[in-house]
Parts: sequence; C-alpha cells; structure tokens
Amino acid sequence: MTSDRIGRIMTEPLRQTPHDVDCLILGGGITGAGAARDAAMRGLSVLLVDSDDFASGTSHLTSKLIHGGLRYLEYGQFRMVLEGVSERNRLLNHVAPNLVRPIRFVVPVEEHHLSSWLLQSSALKLYDLMGLFDGGRRSRSIGRVAFVKSFPFARPYPWAMTFWDAQTNDARLVLATLRTAEDAGACLMNYASLVAARRNTAGWHIHLEDRHTGVIYAVTARTIINATGPWAPKTSESLGVRPKALTWLKGTHIVLDRFPRFGQDAVVIRSVRDDRALWVVPWENRLLVGTTESRYGGDLRQVRPTVSEVGDLFESFVAGFPGLGATPDHLRMAFAGVRPIIEQDIENESALSRHYEIDVDAQHRLITVSGGKLTTFRRMAEHAVDQVCLMLGRRPVGRRARQRLRSEALWPGLVRGGPVDVHSSLTRQAREADLRESVITHLIRHYGVEAARIVGDMFEDPRTAEPLIEGLPHTLAEVAYLSRREHVRTLSDLVRRRTSLYFLADRELLPVLPRIARQVGDVLGWDQRRRDAEIAHVQSDLDEDTRALSEYQRTVRLPPPQETRSPAAVTA
Repeated sequence: MTSDRIGRIMTEPLRQTPHDVDCLILGGGITGAGAARDAAMRGLSVLLVDSDDFASGTSHLTSKLIHGGLRYLEYGQFRMVLEGVSERNRLLNHVAPNLVRPIRFVVPVEEHHLSSWLLQSSALKLYDLMGLFDGGRRSRSIGRVAFVKSFPFARPYPWAMTFWDAQTNDARLVLATLRTAEDAGACLMNYASLVAARRNTAGWHIHLEDRHTGVIYAVTARTIINATGPWAPKTSESLGVRPKALTWLKGTHIVLDRFPRFGQDAVVIRSVRDDRALWVVPWENRLLVGTTESRYGGDLRQVRPTVSEVGDLFESFVAGFPGLGATPDHLRMAFAGVRPIIEQDIENESALSRHYEIDVDAQHRLITVSGGKLTTFRRMAEHAVDQVCLMLGRRPVGRRARQRLRSEALWPGLVRGGPVDVHSSLTRQAREADLRESVITHLIRHYGVEAARIVGDMFEDPRTAEPLIEGLPHTLAEVAYLSRREHVRTLSDLVRRRTSLYFLADRELLPVLPRIARQVGDVLGWDQRRRDAEIAHVQSDLDEDTRALSEYQRTVRLPPPQETRSPAAVTA
C-alpha cells in the first residue's frame, strides 16, 4: 500500500457509508444481497461490498429458474427439495411476484424410460404435496395425441408428464433484493477490493480499495459474512481463516431464436451425448437451453463455453425438436457460470447436492455461507444473520418480525394484483402520448411506482421512449434511470445486469451501444474516450462469450432438418 493512499484512509467519505458497522458482507451476488436485506430489516448497520459489480458472478448466469429441485428426489434429498419448494412458493406468492412467474414444464417419456416414468410420476405427486401453487396447478400425464397436438414439431413420444415451477430474471432479482436492503438502511459498494484485514476482540479493521479510483477506505466491522460464492475459500484465506473445500461445477447454456410455434411451456429433453436431462425454457424473445455439468478448475472470471458444450446442447435441441428446422444460424448467444458445491464424495455431477451450510467461526467473528442455490437465497440469509445476531448479543427476532422477513415484498413493493392504480394510470397516459403499452408493462413490472419517473422522462424527451431494439421493451429513459439509481459504473453493468440486453439482443446490441454509452456517460460524466473504451470492452466480452458458438457455426454440418408436420400453434 503506497504512502499517499495510506494518507487518504479515513479522509475520503465512503460514498456516504458509515465507517463502523455491525456487519460487513463480502459478496454482492444473490446470497450477499439476501443477507444484506435480512440484516438491514432487523435494524443492523450493514455494509455490503463486492470486488466486481453486483451479480457479476454466477448470480446472472443461471438457468433463470426458481424451483424446488424435482430431480433431487431421485437421490433421496427430501429435506432440500421441501426447502426449495417452500421458498419457491414464498417468492412466487409474496416476496417477488413481479419477478417470479409460474412456468409449466413438459417431460416427454420414451418407451425405454418406462421405469423412469413410474418413478418420476410418483415423485411428481410428492412434489405436488410438498408445496401447492395458488390456482390449483398440479402435475399430470398427457398421452401421445395431446402431446403431438401441443408439440407437432417434437419427436413423437408415447406420453409426457407436466409439472409447475417458476422463472425469474436472476440479475434483476439480485438488484431488487439489494434495493430493498438499501431502503432498509444498508450501504452498498461495488468494485471495492479487500486489501487488508486485521482482527481484534471487538471485530475487524478492514481496508477496501475502490478499483476505479484507487482510493482506500477504512471500515470497522463487528462481524463479517463471507458470501462470495465460489470465491469463498479464497476470501477465507485472505481473512486468515482456514477455507472450506468446495467443488466448482460449470454450467453452460445456449440461447436461440424463439420459434413462434414453441409456445410458453418449458420442455425437458435428453442430451444426445450422455442422456442427462436438459431444460428448454422460453425466456423473453429467446429460448434458453441448458445446462451442461462439469467440474471446473480455471479462472473464475474467465468461465467460457466450449465448442463441445455448445454442440452438446444444440444437437440435443435439434434431436428433440426436428420439426422446427433449427440450424446453427439460430444460435444467438452462449454463456457459462460456476456453481459452488460443497465437496462431496460423489462422481456423478448431476447427483451432487445443492444444499448449503452456514459455518460459524466465533473466534474470528466470521460467518461463511457455502453451497445453496438461487431459490433458497432468502432462507440462507436468514440463518446466516441469525448467527450474526448471536455474535452481537442481540435478542432473537420475534414471530411477527420473522414473518415479515420471510414474506415482505422486495423493492419496489409490488404484491399480487397490484399496483392496479399505477398500471391503469400509466397505461392511460401511455396511450395519450402514443407510448408502447409493452414498454409501460415492462417498467411497472420492474420498477413499480417508480415507473412514473421513467415515463415522466419520456414525456420530457419523446426520443427516449422508443425501444432501443425492436421486440424488446428497453428504452433510453430506462437506461438513464438505471444509471442514476442502481450503482452503474460501467457499460457492462448496464447491458449485462441492470438489463439483460447483452443476452437478449446479442449482436443486435452493437449498433445501439454508442447511444446507450452516450446516455450512461451523460449521467456518470464520461468523456468520449471513456465511452469508446466502455463500448470496446462490451464488444470484447461479446466476442469472447460467443467464440465457441461462432466456431461451432463455422465447422458443424448437421443433417437436413425434417419437414414440419403441422403449422398448428402450440398450446401453453
């Protein structure tokens, strides 16, 4: 640490962040965000920091599903599935009904999988009993005729099963959780690296370095939560604590054009290479296919799809839906992330449990969260913050307070059926001003009553009201709002995590990047050189993320697709 930086310790305001906190949370993914929300809602002083952007790791590279984990029933992991189903329903019905939506899954069954069908049919009944959706949604079986009518472009199967889970925008779920924490008093800091840590009997003295400015900040924390996901062992070592062993499991997804006939259902297909189950999930204007599962030991910031993984997923999709006439040209994007799995003596990656553990080191006043999955983030956070309160000598929260932690809606406070008044008012204004209703619906779903601010900007400057890319609802007015309100510091923050334009628009994003960079730069004070650098960085990331996909497209030679049997529409 240089002398001039040491001289700035404690002299620079920590972005209006207190220098003394009850709990320092390391990691701004879904686990850290959940812990910040829970702790702040209990009245603790909280600082959350991430060495990169919020949700920059695995939390924005998932299958976008909120699910109980049906397949884990096969391995006897009943408690984990029950927890997952309970948390799925809590998110769907109370905590985030605007971001978590029900989705039906269809599972075709082949003749030689009869024993598997009997097992899964029984498992689905148990899955239904573990947690019932509102509205009477239940699993059921459908015969050959009904399946072919709904999916005339799929391989013919003798029957299929259906069940319900839920879908979300993973990055927006993280940001909504962080904004809830911030509203409750938590302070957030992205691009802040841990550069020094010293412990005493009262807690920790921490030095954080802003990666963009180089300024060093000093913070005293009475407790620390290590919620850095796959980086947790490295974080523990930096704090002088023995790390917990984790297995890194890489998962790759491909993103395809959304065929109009595909409908709204997700479909389970089989890999042509190893017969494992794969999801094909409608996501906005695309289809998401995944995931591969393989152990990983490389750079956690350079996790990329391989040509083999892209081929596995795409060829499995073609084999499952020959009547769609899919070609490599329909491939739009591929991405890969790493899930932290608690080390287990199991060879089969699919059988590895996604359970979580809370490790408490009272001597070091450190709580480490390991394992888990997106669906159970709130439950993990509750258990971790319970341990923080014990360390601080706080009384356990009462029944009413705990119910509030478990059920209060995330920012912007949307609940089922609302806000009706806001929706009707803004929709009426949109029609009067000739704004697209799809844009208004998108804004209300993601920003609630604050959508009125964005619509107000549109009225002031109608040029910011038009969608940036045809078929997607994102506008320059939304870009400006996010730049002001959600800790955006780079162009990648905006296009990858505040919106999902990076994944939904892929190469179509490139022509509008200068307009987006100009809007973000106007808010953040970028000069033209900085804007150009930000655009170049996004282009470079896009090239790297699609390198394997592009190579596959250049080299693959698939047999001609089968003719579509019928133009009938798919029923949802």
